[in-house]
Amino acid sequence: MLNVCTSAREDTLAALGDLLTVLGTTASSSGMDVALKSATAWVERHITNSPGGSIRREVVSETIAGYGSQRLVLSRTPVWAIQRMFDDTSTCSGTEYCSTDYRIENRDAGFIELTGSAGFGWDAYASQGLGRSPVPNAVKKRWLVVYEGGWQFTPSTSTSLFVTTSTQRTLPEDIERAVLLKAGEFYQGSAAGIESMRVGPLSVNYSSESLDPVIELLALYRRF
Repeated sequence: MLNVCTSAREDTLAALGDLLTVLGTTASSSGMDVALKSATAWVERHITNSPGGSIRREVVSETIAGYGSQRLVLSRTPVWAIQRMFDDTSTCSGTEYCSTDYRIENRDAGFIELTGSAGFGWDAYASQGLGRSPVPNAVKKRWLVVYEGGWQFTPSTSTSLFVTTSTQRTLPEDIERAVLLKAGEFYQGSAAGIESMRVGPLSVNYSSESLDPVIELLALYRRF
């Protein structure tokens, strides 16, 4: 389970001015704002492979099952910093680990690992047959991790709300371009109504034979 502790500071992952350039106009409308928000949500769902998934910078708490290995996989990526980690879902009864006990192994994949020899313990329910073995899908989610993850589009002036003090943009340009292209589709009705688009150095000509350029831009970032 994942709960948001500090919500994202921005509603969209692309700017209205850039969408105006994509659409070849200088006049904005409320429909463009709606298209940007819808496109941002669409891109987030596609990358996270989840209906309510988000990729924006937030501080979240997540309970994760431990399987005795050295690695846990966090959902909100990239992982920038871990604030607290407990070996139980309750901060009262669980043991809190120090920052020297774990490290971020791969921030883009969401991998964290313990630095000692012990793994992330697990407590699966055992079957009551002739031999004792773990019951499939009957594992308690007993690790609680509070961490900062996700991308930031616009530079922030606030450093007190997050775990890290970074105020810089971290969002990859490919994701921003995907949001702009999808927003253009939503605003115009469909990609079929747009013969071509240009976002910075990226030029797209739509045809029935071509792959969806938005899908191609997001291919390297999608979680499974």
